[in-house]
Amino acid sequence: MKRICKSLIAVALLSTLSAVAIAAPVTPTYTTFANLPGATFGGSGIPTDPTAITTFGTVTLGLTATQRGSGPNLGNNGAGTFYAQVGSQTGTPPRATWNFDYYINDTAGFANDGLTFKLLYDFNTGINTDQSSLGVWNFAPTSGNTIQDSQNLVFAFLTTGVPGVITPPAGTFDPNANGQYSFALIALRGNTEIARSAINVDVGFVNDGTVPEPASLALLGLGAAGLMLSRRRKQAK
Repeated sequence: MKRICKSLIAVALLSTLSAVAIAAPVTPTYTTFANLPGATFGGSGIPTDPTAITTFGTVTLGLTATQRGSGPNLGNNGAGTFYAQVGSQTGTPPRATWNFDYYINDTAGFANDGLTFKLLYDFNTGINTDQSSLGVWNFAPTSGNTIQDSQNLVFAFLTTGVPGVITPPAGTFDPNANGQYSFALIALRGNTEIARSAINVDVGFVNDGTVPEPASLALLGLGAAGLMLSRRRKQAK
């Protein structure tokens, strides 16, 4: 009986390790995390510092997250993770208080390099969402050398499938929910990835610019309960 139990435990451990090995969450990726000169993200007054910038040959990829309009400024950890606040602004549907912003530049010209690009985006509030679960937005530019814009996850086109262009992720984005959202901007030659820029946006941060993990929240809850119990005992005396 003990041998059977040990075998079952071993199988379970192997299954867990295999799942971990297969999982491929987006992790912050860049050449430099700094200001991106020349970028506007399709607007005016949109912050470009810091941006997760990846350079590969003639190609520059940039990803960042910024406040929307007069929304609260975003913090960051200096290493590809941004901190935004929950909440919404006017609009139909109401917009999140933050945008994600992308920049693609090829000094050789899109027509000459024949590269394609895709942007992965996230609706799942969970941490370390597997890359295969993210939405995909494909770009196949044939002229010019720059594509850039600023978008909000509530925009309808990101939830509507367009064959060959947009494959939305499951679910919908809730601007009032705490969570971690992942983004990756990828350059491809054929089906081969040659470069990427990637960031995470943690929504619902506390004053020190961090998102409390479930274990930390549980400890905080226990601490608060202990203080209340202590006060009641003192009052009873």
